[in-house]
Amino acid sequence: MSYKKLAWFNSRLEAEAIGHALDPHNIPFMVQSGDVGMFGPGMVGMSPAGATLLVPEECLEKVRELLSCVVALEDDGEEE
Repeated sequence: MSYKKLAWFNSRLEAEAIGHALDPHNIPFMVQSGDVGMFGPGMVGMSPAGATLLVPEECLEKVRELLSCVVALEDDGEEE
């Protein structure tokens, strides 16, 4: 399964909160961030590295539709 970038957030907490909004729809997600080693897993504030929310490529459009009222998602055309 290939995951694609959905959005970037200032903190891991924000990314995970939005990701868990997908739980009722059985859509998996991943959060990538460099903050865990630097600040520890309890860090809930902004991180210099931020956090990227990724979803399965085949779910990307559905997720954009589901979250359009919650998060301003940019379609920057990036291939990651």
